[in-house]
Amino acid sequence: MHLVLAADDSRDELKRELAGAFPRQTRELRSGLFACSPPAKGPASFPYLAFARQVLPDAREVSAPSIRTWATLLVEAVAGTLPDDGPWSLHVYPFERSTNIKRVGARAWHSQARAGKPSLVQEAPVQSLVGHERCRLIREAVLLQLQKKRRHLLRSLRTETQPFAPDEALVQLVLSQPEHGFLSVAPAPMLFKQRHVISPFAGGEVELARDKAAPSRAFAKLIEAEARLGRSIQAGETCVDLGASPGSWTYVAALRGARVIAVDRAELRADLMQHRSVRFQRADAFRYEPPAAVDWLLCDVIASADRSAELLLTWLRKRWCRRFIVTLKVSGASGDEVVTRLKRELPALTSELWLLHLCANKNEVTAFGKIAE
Repeated sequence: MHLVLAADDSRDELKRELAGAFPRQTRELRSGLFACSPPAKGPASFPYLAFARQVLPDAREVSAPSIRTWATLLVEAVAGTLPDDGPWSLHVYPFERSTNIKRVGARAWHSQARAGKPSLVQEAPVQSLVGHERCRLIREAVLLQLQKKRRHLLRSLRTETQPFAPDEALVQLVLSQPEHGFLSVAPAPMLFKQRHVISPFAGGEVELARDKAAPSRAFAKLIEAEARLGRSIQAGETCVDLGASPGSWTYVAALRGARVIAVDRAELRADLMQHRSVRFQRADAFRYEPPAAVDWLLCDVIASADRSAELLLTWLRKRWCRRFIVTLKVSGASGDEVVTRLKRELPALTSELWLLHLCANKNEVTAFGKIAE
């Protein structure tokens, strides 16, 4: 079976997504943890799953009474299965039950809180039955056993979180209880082919970026998309930031040394309006056309999902950008329709594509990648 973990506020969305992708082949083992049994034989193949946090291909249930026994189980799973000299990664993490609590932005939260809506009170996150400390100790015990018995595997163990290479493998152990969990060993080249749904980050979780100098918290979405893409905005590149005000994404791009055309009806924060690398253009983001193709299309505009989707598709069809990071505000059935449309139309226009509900997203999905050559 294949396991799919939902983002902590997207259980229902993922459930609908899986029902469409694997009809009558999906069951929910725990809240936010789904098992899929695709009918097709051969190597695991997954569609784009926008609301999945992580996928564990060919997973099996396992049990072990102690940290040492867990380590032995993992070493035995790796030895003789993975190539002796091939790069591989090891993820050991706890399963944290999806709460499906919808998050809202700071501005919306304060506005609605003043209106006296009690439903906006933030609930405490559900604690996992397994601590991260136990997972850390299991990983350390694995490394110790490899040091004693399988040094060649230890030498090829990768620790950085870059997109998967064609020859890379991934071993995942997700613990649902201290003595029970699920083990997945994904060999090469599966990871590279399925990198749009299998994350190089443990559990698919990316720590939210923090920067008190940024105009708003929205900058964290751009930072996370760059990390998952494995490619950040570079000095000297050109960016168009549509719907830029108050300027969080422009702030990041300018900080990287890029040249930014910031498009919005409202001005950016005062310091960004004066920044030597930023050119502000007062205009409608949906009608703007660049004078020449740019390196990056950046867009976090507040608009309906269908309008943002049409904007992205237009830019890619007209080849106005080389890379793109665009958020879409999705909610309910209409949001599902837009996501389905993008899954259908974006692959033919791109050579690299991710369509994900990021850790930094709220009621959003982010499309990012590279245009097809």
